[in-house]
Amino acid sequence: MDRFKNIKEKLLALAKEDEDIKAIVLIGSSTRDTVKADEYSDLDVVIATEKPEGWLYGDCPEKLGGVKISFVEPTLGGGKERRMLYEGSLDVDMIVFTPDQFEKAIREGVASCVMNRGYEIMYDAEEYSALLKEYISHELKPTDLSEPEFINMVNDFFFHTIWASKKILRGELWTAKMCIDAYLKKYLLKIIEMYSVSKYHVDVWHDGRFLDQWAEMEILSDLEKCFAHYDREDMVSSLLATLDLFCRLASQTAEMKEYKYPKEAENYTKFLI
Repeated sequence: MDRFKNIKEKLLALAKEDEDIKAIVLIGSSTRDTVKADEYSDLDVVIATEKPEGWLYGDCPEKLGGVKISFVEPTLGGGKERRMLYEGSLDVDMIVFTPDQFEKAIREGVASCVMNRGYEIMYDAEEYSALLKEYISHELKPTDLSEPEFINMVNDFFFHTIWASKKILRGELWTAKMCIDAYLKKYLLKIIEMYSVSKYHVDVWHDGRFLDQWAEMEILSDLEKCFAHYDREDMVSSLLATLDLFCRLASQTAEMKEYKYPKEAENYTKFLI
């Protein structure tokens, strides 16, 4: 059963009546062949319109149903995304472009990162279908780092590991926790991705999506020790666990990719904390 059937039917009817709407494209789980939509999935929609303000800040979305929660955030290609929860706990994400922004996002490859696992054209008044077919590649290529970028990331991680330990010693627990569980975890995730791609050539998705399905069991087990309660001793323990896991994966990734690894910086970091 399609939980969003009524919303999609209303949206298509609106598009046929509104000459400002040039395209409606569905993306996300509802269009994928793998990891398909379930009862927890949202509806992801790209709208190209000459009047984006009505969809971003106006009452256009209310024509599709009762909006209970709504906010706007920046998104890819210079566009903005309105995220809404409709009555019945139906969450809909609308990426709203002007036609020029949409075409630019397609041609420059920006749109590919959200369409390369599948998309469905609901409405097309400007023949975007041909453009999408030409520019959207279904080949999944995770973003990689060059050797200088890799070394820079590793040193950044080491620097902020020491920085976080100083914040703990000073008693700035909130600042320390945000560094340990946000800033450092950003780099830990990146090295988990690089390691997994280098060793297993797996699809690592983005932002940690489905990590429990594609990461090694040993990594998942180690991650249990990498997040802290709001407690000084627990923060120290999680910081050390995060450092150990990062170092192990970074050094092995460097070996697989034949990159230099800043072992001296690792040793100095472990010495200081």
